Amino acid sequence: MLYAIKPSPARASLLVLLLAIAAPAISAPANEAPCVATSMTLPPGALYPNGIARASDGTLYVGLITSGRVLRKRPNQDWQTFFPGTDTVFASNALRLDERRGLLWGNSPDFLSAGKTRANRVYALNVADATLNRSLPLPEGEMGNDIVLGADGTVYLTETKGGGILRLRPDEPAFQTLYRDSRLTAPSGLGAAGIVILDDKRMAIANFGTGKLYTLSYGDAQPALSEILLPRTIENPDGMGLAPDGALIVLENGISSGQGRILRIAAPGAAGMHKIEIVREGMESPVNLDITPQGCALVTESRIRHRLLPGHETEVPDNFRVYQLPLPLSTAR
Repeated sequence: MLYAIKPSPARASLLVLLLAIAAPAISAPANEAPCVATSMTLPPGALYPNGIARASDGTLYVGLITSGRVLRKRPNQDWQTFFPGTDTVFASNALRLDERRGLLWGNSPDFLSAGKTRANRVYALNVADATLNRSLPLPEGEMGNDIVLGADGTVYLTETKGGGILRLRPDEPAFQTLYRDSRLTAPSGLGAAGIVILDDKRMAIANFGTGKLYTLSYGDAQPALSEILLPRTIENPDGMGLAPDGALIVLENGISSGQGRILRIAAPGAAGMHKIEIVREGMESPVNLDITPQGCALVTESRIRHRLLPGHETEVPDNFRVYQLPLPLSTAR
C-alpha cells in the first residue's frame, strides 16, 4: 500500500540523509558486472599461469609457475607486467590479495628448477607500488604449495613435501608449523596442496598426490584432521576455493589422464559421503582460482602437463588462458 506524505523541509532533509546512508549497501551489487562464461588469453611469453587473485574493483593479478613475473589486468585494459620477478622471487604458484593491508602474497617454490637449486620462499608485494614487502625463505627441505589468508591477515601455507600447514601471523618474522601429518604427504613428494578456510574453526586441505581431501580443525588447541568422504579419489586435486553458498570448489589437475575438471562438493564440513559434481571438464591442468562474493570463478589453466610427461617436455602450448565462469549456487545460502 502506498501512502501520500505531505512534503516538508525537515522530512526532505531526513529522506536525503537516509538515502545517502543506505546507498552503498544497495548500489554495491548493481555495480558488479554480470559473470559471463569467457576466457582471457595471456600476452605472449606469459607461460604456465598459476596464482590468481582478484581485487574488489575487478583488477586481476596472475602469477606464473616458471617465472617470478606477476601480470595485472585492470577492467577494460590490457595485461601489463605488475612485478618482473627477482633472483629470489622466481615463481608465483599462488597469489592471495590482502586488500585491507595492501599486500599481495605469493609462493615461490623451486618446482621446476632445471638444474638450479634455489631456496623455496613466500613473499609479499606492496600493491601500491609493486615493491617487495616481505621475503621469507622456508627451512631447507620444505616447499610451499598454496596459500590462504585469515581475516586478521594470518597467512596459512601448505607445505607439500612434509605434509604440513605453516602459519605466519601479522608481524611475525617467520612461519611456524601449525600441523603436520603423514596423510598430507605423498610418494611423489607433492602432498598438501589446495587450502581454503571453511569457517573460524575449520579449513579444507587437498592432497595432490593421493587424491584425498581433508578438513582440519585449525581453531582448536590441538587440531584434528578428518577425511572428507568421497565416492572416488580426485586425480591430483590442486587449487580450491569456497563458493558463496559454502560449497567447496576443487580443481582436478588430471596429470595422467589429461582430464582437467572443476568440481563442486556441497557442505564439505558435514559428516558422511559427499557427492562430486562436475562444473566443467576438458581443461588442461587447471591449477588455481579465485571466487568473487557473487560466485564468479576465475581459473588459471596452466597447461604444464607436458613438462611432467617424459618425452613431451619441449611441446610448449602456443597460448595460455584464464577462464571465467559462473558457479552453480544452492538456493539455501
